[in-house]
Amino acid sequence: MFGALRVGLTGLRANQRYLDVIGNNLTNSETNGFKADRLTFSDVLYSTQRQPTGPSATVGGVNARQFGVGVQVASIDQIERQGTLIDTGRTFDLALQGQGFFVLSNGNESLFSRVGSFTLDREANLVDSRTGFHVQNTAGQDIVLDTEAVAPAVATSAVTFSGNLPATISGPLAEIQTSSKALEEHIEAVLTTSTAAAPPTAAQNETITILVDGGSAVDVQLPATITGMSDVATAINNAFGNKSPKVLATVVGNELRLASLTAGKKSRVQLSVPNTTVGGAFGMGTATSISEVGTENAVTGTTALSNLNANKVNYVAGDKITLNGLDSQGQTVNSVLTLTGAETVDDLINFIQGELPNATVSLNADGKLEIEANDTGPNPLQLTLMDNAGNTGSSSWSAFAFKTEQEGTGPDTRDTSITVFDSLGIGHTLSGQFERQDDGTWNLSLTVPDDEGLAVGSPITGITFGPDGTFQGAANNTVDLTWLNSADPQTVTIDFGSVGNLSGLTQFGGESSAQASSQDGYESGTLASLGVTGDGTIQGFYTNGAIIDLDQVGVAQFRNNAGLIREGSTLFRRSDNSGIPLVGQAGVAGAGAIVAGALEGSNVDTAEEFVRLIEAQRSFQGSARIVTTADEIFAELLQIV
Repeated sequence: MFGALRVGLTGLRANQRYLDVIGNNLTNSETNGFKADRLTFSDVLYSTQRQPTGPSATVGGVNARQFGVGVQVASIDQIERQGTLIDTGRTFDLALQGQGFFVLSNGNESLFSRVGSFTLDREANLVDSRTGFHVQNTAGQDIVLDTEAVAPAVATSAVTFSGNLPATISGPLAEIQTSSKALEEHIEAVLTTSTAAAPPTAAQNETITILVDGGSAVDVQLPATITGMSDVATAINNAFGNKSPKVLATVVGNELRLASLTAGKKSRVQLSVPNTTVGGAFGMGTATSISEVGTENAVTGTTALSNLNANKVNYVAGDKITLNGLDSQGQTVNSVLTLTGAETVDDLINFIQGELPNATVSLNADGKLEIEANDTGPNPLQLTLMDNAGNTGSSSWSAFAFKTEQEGTGPDTRDTSITVFDSLGIGHTLSGQFERQDDGTWNLSLTVPDDEGLAVGSPITGITFGPDGTFQGAANNTVDLTWLNSADPQTVTIDFGSVGNLSGLTQFGGESSAQASSQDGYESGTLASLGVTGDGTIQGFYTNGAIIDLDQVGVAQFRNNAGLIREGSTLFRRSDNSGIPLVGQAGVAGAGAIVAGALEGSNVDTAEEFVRLIEAQRSFQGSARIVTTADEIFAELLQIV
């Protein structure tokens, strides 16, 4: 009976400890930096009533007979799981994301904590706001910030440029003018009969039919007496008179030529005769109808002006074409080309070229007359072609008037500026202008106000980009600045980014955005605010824009975190089993990163703890029932006695 009582007692004691651990976890569920504990059980030594025996030749083996004497607490282990980070917004509320502990000193020894609730005291010491213990840096020293220091002026030594210079060229460009429409060679339809062996007397008093350019058929009554083809031609011309569309009949040798007065593919001439006898008289053999269609071909330099699609009436000797307007220098042009009637496109080009020595005149791939100024930039070029009054021939030059295909522009530029500082901390405006060169590279001209100093070594030339838009280098990258005040001369390095990547200047098809983005100089300034980076560096932000590293919060790591001794207030002390602290920089060698403006919350899982609470309660009740049951049996035994 007494054994059962003692077994139940061990269960009561063990589960009481279990409740203590669970209660401690739950009550600290809102404690910053608290790490929950886990309790484990083990059985106690056993009482052996019979030793086990092995099998023999006659009987089998027998197992041992043992009785357990209860349960005991095996271990209480700390759960190292990361707690949730809680944003506070305070500069010196620091949380560790990962392994490690903040190091605090009470003046005699170092203590360690996951709770970075720090503040500055009146002596600018960084201390734990709960205990007043000094926060240690990576060298194991107290962190004391010099909040009264002045950031000295620093002369600018480097200026960084970034952004995009446009790949699309809008300058420098030369003025290009072209005829508004393409020139084509349009040949009218010309129907030529074969030479007849004799005058076409067989066609006397016959009626032939002629269709021109898709118009209505015209019947031509031939004369009663025909002595030659000229009689036929006269009859045809008389029949058409002032009709439109019209055919012109002529005789070459003994051949009849019927020519449409319209050129091009719309031009068509068809001759129909009543029978093969008449056809034979015209050298048509057995055919009673023959036709021809005009042609349209790409223009060449040898194309006659009278064959151009612009031509309305063929030119003859003595006709004149006038060129009027302004040349690329703004000088008045008023020149006349007197024609022989056989001029070609090349003759017209040479005529225009002779009047424009500062431009190039050509026939481009589209079949247009093209005039390109030899120099880039805005250009007053303005020209017109026109036929003189009294010409026999004429062309619709107004429909082919010159128009601007490409505006003449100056070089592409991009302006930017930035304030740089001399050795006295005095700011000066450094102005820069990027300018695209004819070879596609860029120059950067840098200047300072004339009444303040001088920039020597400008422009920076040969700024080049690759086909993928990345910066490829420059011919030089420094400029020397001298000042009219007593400041020291200084050399400024111009940083366009790394060759082959997109970290600085680029050249893509987008808009221009290149600018001077930063410089490393500043005037003197006083401390405006403080901040802490991910590696624990405490930075001072000064009124002049300077950012100065003031100190660095240390982070300690142990080989065995579970070996640390808890001291309350979420503080730990090292022990022989924890190992010595390895103090270093956050984010290095396995140490966690520091998150400023946040505290680490408790890692207690409340739901899990309540489940454990029920387990502990039931286990405690079971142990208590063992005690009461053993007591009742013992009482019964006493009554028997």
